[in-house]
Formats: sequence, C-alpha cells, structure tokens
Amino acid sequence: MSGGVDSSVSAILLQQQGYNVQGVYMRNWDTADERGVCTSEEDYRDVQSVCKALDIPCRRIDFTKQYWNQVFQKTIDDYELGITPNPDVMCNREIKFGALLENCMANTRAGAGQEVWFATGHYARIQRADGAVKLLRGVDRTKDQSYYLSSVDERAYSRVMFPLGHLPKTAVKGLALEHGLESIVKKPESMGICFVGKRTHFADFLSQYINAQPGPAVDPNGKVIGQHRGLFAYTIGQGAHIHHGTDRWFVAGKVTKTNSLICVPGTNHPLLFADRVNARQWIWINGEPLGLSKPGDTLELDGQIRYRQSPLKCTVEKMSDGTFAVQFHTPIRGIAPGQNVVVWDGDWCLGGGVIDNVDNNKDASNEVLT
Repeated sequence: MSGGVDSSVSAILLQQQGYNVQGVYMRNWDTADERGVCTSEEDYRDVQSVCKALDIPCRRIDFTKQYWNQVFQKTIDDYELGITPNPDVMCNREIKFGALLENCMANTRAGAGQEVWFATGHYARIQRADGAVKLLRGVDRTKDQSYYLSSVDERAYSRVMFPLGHLPKTAVKGLALEHGLESIVKKPESMGICFVGKRTHFADFLSQYINAQPGPAVDPNGKVIGQHRGLFAYTIGQGAHIHHGTDRWFVAGKVTKTNSLICVPGTNHPLLFADRVNARQWIWINGEPLGLSKPGDTLELDGQIRYRQSPLKCTVEKMSDGTFAVQFHTPIRGIAPGQNVVVWDGDWCLGGGVIDNVDNNKDASNEVLT
C-alpha cells in the first residue's frame, strides 16, 4: 500500500472478496522534497489511516539500501553516460516484484488451507491458462501500466493479483468515495521517479549526484550555437533552452566522446524522428517466442517506447548478438537510448528491452551525430 487511492481500493476489493488482507508499506527513499516535507511519512500515515478504517494489520518495510544500490545508483550511472533510463521499470523488477515480493512471501503467515498472494494497485491484468501466467493490459487504456511491468518475468507473477485491472479509474475513485476515503481521492497522483517523486527542477535534483560537465551545444553540422549544462540534464526530443537566432531548438542527440549536445531548429525537424531501435537486456516474460528462435527471425507485434504512447505496429527481429531490433511502421519522435521498448501481442505483454541505439533520419553528411 502506497497511501494512494489505487492501492487503497485494491485492499477494499480484496477484503470484499473474502481475502484475509494485510497491508504493507515500502519505504525506499529517505530525503525530503523541495518543500522540506518527508512525503514518505505523509504516505505512511495515510496507509495507516486506511488500514485502520478497514481493520487490517499494517507493517512497514525499509528498502532504502536496496533501492539505492539496485535502482537509483544505476539510474545515476546511466545519466552520467548521457542516456535516459527508466527507473520505474527497473524498480518494478528489482524492488516491488523482487525484494518486496520475496519478503512478503517469506514473512506472511497464512491460515490453515490458505495461500499467500501479493497484490498491488497497478492497472494491469493477470491471465492464468494452460499452465502459463500472462501479463495483460489494463482495461482502462488511459491508465494501463503493463509498460512499467514489462521486465518482470513469469515466475514473479505466479502469486500476483491486480484487483484494479478490470476497472476504469473513474470507478476506482467512486469506490474510494463510497468508503469515506475523500482525503485519499484528493491526493495528487504520484509522478516522477519511482519513490523519489516529482521534482520541480529535475536537472537540479540530479546535479546533487552527478558532476556536471558543461560543453558545446551544436547544430547537426557541428556549428556551436551555445553551451549546455551537462548532458545528463537533457532528454532527446525536449526543448534545449538554447538561445540562438530566432529558432526554438530541440535536443536531437548526445555525443559523449566530445561532450556535445546536438540541437535542431523546430519541433518537427526530421532528425527528431526515428523508426528503428536496437534493444539489449531483453526480457521475455513468458520466454522467447517460438517465432524468434534464430537470428534473422521476425515477428509482427505492437510496440511502445514510452508509457501512454498509442501502440504502433512494429517488426521485431532477433539479431546475431542476442539483442533484438524493433522496426516501427511509423516514425516516432524523440526516442532516447536508455528508455524501454515494450511489445504486445494484442493485450498480451510479451516483454521488452533497453534501447541501445536509434536509427535517426540522417544522411551521410551529418557525421556529428555519430
């Protein structure tokens, strides 16, 4: 339980279905936000309030060390390399459905004839059929979170339930109000890095952990048009905040060996679009599909490179080095190395990988982009 409406309603639904519900709160971060408020303590008080109202036990587990070592430090390492990681995907694999799931399974006592299950407030569904445990999209496509769950393998999902997967967000809020949880419903939705929260000035937050190295901001031909504050502070596709001429400049690439930030004029510049990525560290939730058994094999699927993006048709190809290439049928704006590309067969989430490189719409004259 996080102290938010989704996990609170999940507990309510499970209790209504006759389960012996126990609440667990996970503390992963121990510093205050920009207001000087420790949001972790605020959230835990909300969890305790909900558990008291439902008359269920509640305990708190501290994973700040594990989160730092397994998620946050790796996130910082990636930013220092000039790539843009997705710590939420990593957190689900390493912490929520890793360390926390293992802890709950090992330390939860079940009554005679009872089994221990692990439930969260994610908008996704689990399908169990023919010996397989499949991750499916949530029914509410505007809230579907299967993208963030794409790197958790089938073994972890074998004892997992998602009580909200079949509900729209509006119904979840309605249930919360019916049970007197007005204050929980009014809370803003969690945003930003998993457990770190939303930071008003994210680059400033990262600069506390990264040694910023300013460098040249250049156009696609290598002409210096300004200075950047450090490659970690910029994401592909976003505004570069470079003042040069009358154009508005956007980030199209990063060159770590020269510490250069590649910028292009205009939000729809061709270099901001790409249709093919290569991904490493690929995880197939239910094992590698039979259609991709050898290098050169291809499979037609739906793919996304970010949360809430509309799924796009794509072709996945197995490469000789064990990575997978994803060719989208439609170019996508602002693909950033380090992000996750995830694929589905209909509603069935098959898995995904970390984007290693991107094929931009560039010609041979644009040597600076390499």
